[in-house]
Amino acid sequence: MIDPKMKEIVIVASAQYDKSRLMGSEIDSFKEVVKMNRFVTGPYEKHLGSKCTMWVCNRKLILGKTPFGYVYHDQWESKKRQHPELKKCLMVTYIKTKEELKELTEWAEKDEFLEVANTLSTMSYIRSKWDQLKSIDKSDKMEKPSTGLLTIIHFTMMYDVVHLYNFDHGTTVHYWGNLGKADQPMAAVHDWLFDKRVIIELVNEGKIVYL
Repeated sequence: MIDPKMKEIVIVASAQYDKSRLMGSEIDSFKEVVKMNRFVTGPYEKHLGSKCTMWVCNRKLILGKTPFGYVYHDQWESKKRQHPELKKCLMVTYIKTKEELKELTEWAEKDEFLEVANTLSTMSYIRSKWDQLKSIDKSDKMEKPSTGLLTIIHFTMMYDVVHLYNFDHGTTVHYWGNLGKADQPMAAVHDWLFDKRVIIELVNEGKIVYL
């Protein structure tokens, strides 16, 4: 059992879940429950929980720059109806400069429920790990980090301990089904082994705990 005082935040990813583990109640017992991108609640509550206090999205989904017609504002209204406890949508994306952060933040100000995460420190941390932990076949130029890794590092900089559930580092398709390339993380241009190595380090440091 996890000490209730340690149940500050859990991040739930979108991999195929273990159907033998009914983790919904455990996930819902956390103060903050973060779910990402195109997450689905529906019939998955017993396994992945019904709660979502913060919805993390990448830049393309929010700006509507996807090939599958994802409309952020429509999705926000739908998710808010499903999750009255949902406080905001947080854009977590690869930001290179203060000017880029300022531009995105000013654009997001027109939406009272949308916030842009300042990932400059997050990116600095990830860059510091790239040469040390990247896969041997990867170049010195750092590849774009996954939304999952950016989100994890962002919140480890805010909380003493971050709990994770249902991360498999690009091994499986999304739990709601394989509806196309967007549901195939392994097809994305990410160094998933790098993600895994960074997270293992944080687990060893006590910053991350897997449920």
